[in-house]
Amino acid sequence: MKKVIDTVKHVIEDTTALFGEGYNAATGLLGETLQHFYDVKDLTKEKAAALTNDVIALAPVIEQTGYRTKEINIGVSVPPRIIIHFEKFAEISQERVEEILNEHAEKKLLKVIVQTLIAADAFQQKLTMGNFTFNEINISLSVPPEVQVKFVNSQTA
Repeated sequence: MKKVIDTVKHVIEDTTALFGEGYNAATGLLGETLQHFYDVKDLTKEKAAALTNDVIALAPVIEQTGYRTKEINIGVSVPPRIIIHFEKFAEISQERVEEILNEHAEKKLLKVIVQTLIAADAFQQKLTMGNFTFNEINISLSVPPEVQVKFVNSQTA
């Protein structure tokens, strides 16, 4: 039992240390940019619909960077919450990602989403999760913004 507790404690300590790197970078970038870009503090139904439409329109370009939009959930609340589920399906070079972002430089939300996905992916690559495998990255556009890295047990999948 002590071995299990020590292992869990070690995983938590390692994960906490990693938060300072990719995960905090992703949530910080997302929060700062969205506050300036969409003013998430005042995210009305109309703004939520516009933001969702923007994400849907960006999906084909985001896919060029190796991440596929799997699902979009909209929470009707005050303020509304939009959760975008992404899966990584291809390894794309950093140079190619930069080219894609430069080709679409006028699309600020694209840059925020792609950089957030890259930072969250870098975070998950540093974890050792035993039987669990990386499954998806979820970006929650809400107050406060949030990034989740999802793992599934490969033995039950």
